[in-house]
Amino acid sequence: MKKSLLLSVAASTMIMAGGDITPVEPVVETTAPQTASANSFTDALKNGKFSADMRLFYMDRSFDEDKTGKPDAKALTFGGIMKYESGNYYGFKFGLAYFGSHSVASIYDRSEGVGTSLLQPDGDDIAFLGEAYLQYTLSNTMFKVGRQRLSTPLMNDHDLRLLPSVYEAAIIQNKDIPDTMVEVGYVKRYSGFVSKLSGFDDQDTKWGKDGLGYIYVKNKSIDNLTLRGQYIKTLSDTDNTGTTVAINDYKYLDLKYTIPVGTNTYFKAQYGGNGYNNADDSVLLGAKAGTTFFNMVDVAVLYDKISDNKFKAVESGPMYSDWQQGYGPYEPSTAFGGQIIVRPIDGLSLKLGYVDVSSDTSLLVDDFTEFNLDAKYKINDWSKIRVRYSIKDQSSASEALRYDGIAGNGGREDRDDFRIIYYMNF
Repeated sequence: MKKSLLLSVAASTMIMAGGDITPVEPVVETTAPQTASANSFTDALKNGKFSADMRLFYMDRSFDEDKTGKPDAKALTFGGIMKYESGNYYGFKFGLAYFGSHSVASIYDRSEGVGTSLLQPDGDDIAFLGEAYLQYTLSNTMFKVGRQRLSTPLMNDHDLRLLPSVYEAAIIQNKDIPDTMVEVGYVKRYSGFVSKLSGFDDQDTKWGKDGLGYIYVKNKSIDNLTLRGQYIKTLSDTDNTGTTVAINDYKYLDLKYTIPVGTNTYFKAQYGGNGYNNADDSVLLGAKAGTTFFNMVDVAVLYDKISDNKFKAVESGPMYSDWQQGYGPYEPSTAFGGQIIVRPIDGLSLKLGYVDVSSDTSLLVDDFTEFNLDAKYKINDWSKIRVRYSIKDQSSASEALRYDGIAGNGGREDRDDFRIIYYMNF
């Protein structure tokens, strides 16, 4: 492959990098526990916290066998999130965050960067107020309204480019029931797929004119078992023009059972689907099982099946077999796969995955095999590097449909993605 040299150099850099090393996981924003209230609003401002989650992001997306003339996409951008969150004032706090992704030194033409989702569709830099929320906590109940990141199975921040997705939402989260978290929310607008626009678009043609309402429940009351479920409903079946939207609701349920055999042995299962207004509903079924050997090698096998109609999340990656897209819609299909994660030294993890997806429709869009590498290494307390590389190989039948010159006839081109991300957190 044309990226093999780059990949070797990046991997060598990770292995030889110095500094203290500890295990690395992606940053996930969570709600902080309630702290003592400041005596005055001025004290609350003084007790606030400034943070910076910055990234240098290189991405190269190539279409190795594309006969349609679709251009490759390349970009090198720098940016991230600079945030201030106030201290607690009688249960209240607020947060403001700048989101930005800026082309570096015009190394690549801006038109080349559009397909990476690291720049806006017109090639401009991304810059906007990404978070602006007011939060109130009373005992075990938290209220939060404004622009914010969400973390639910079917609607999350999808943090796989330089910027995460954010939502204009109002949520209530409660933990009064032992070992249980219940969250209800309302969402009207959001920043789009990985915030590639400097603004928030109304999603009325997809979500209906009144937005979405949801309930999300997570329970750990049974030993070794975690249950999660989410239901999302369009509050109107029509958009602003009176046209009926395609999807009426989004459903999801999963479980994880830790098996008391071996090390970190588990079984997962998932169910999902959509209710369509004027078409058949969709159904998702999936399973995954894994364990750890020698405290340094994780292995897992997985299965997903979509039936009857296309499955779609609002924006997330709930399917065990999906490492790339995360928002769909996905054709009816059958997927088998597996993955292995090796941690040869503290702070370094190498994840290899393979999946075979067979479309059950004549369009043959989701009809491919994919190899995926995800390597992470912590350099020191404030920085880490990550290399991701995937080879998505469409079936011959899928390619034939893509290249037959008939609009809408289905198929998809082969695609390789190569990314290097350098994270800096302050």
